[in-house]
Amino acid sequence: MMSQQQQLLKQELTVSQILRIHGKRFRQVRKRYSDGHDGRCAVGVIMSYYGWKGKDDSHAGEKLLGASIALRHAGVSKDLIIRLNDSGKTFEEIADYLDNIIPRKIP
Repeated sequence: MMSQQQQLLKQELTVSQILRIHGKRFRQVRKRYSDGHDGRCAVGVIMSYYGWKGKDDSHAGEKLLGASIALRHAGVSKDLIIRLNDSGKTFEEIADYLDNIIPRKIP
């Protein structure tokens, strides 16, 4: 059985791919990572990709750290993602923006 990190390395998804693919599972929200149900902001989608269930629990900080590290490795600021999300951009629009500035894959 592969660890989650090994699976991620094998998949090598970009941040924009995570938003496009995994963002479809959620309704987009603003000003918070999750509504506790099926709503996520862009950073919340990335956290969920790393296994977060959308609840404020003991694992939320761990998943936020994982998402932050992935964004940093991709050369993307978490604050930039938050600003784009909260300004009204859709997951697809954020992904398009990221594709234009950072075409690299998450290591």
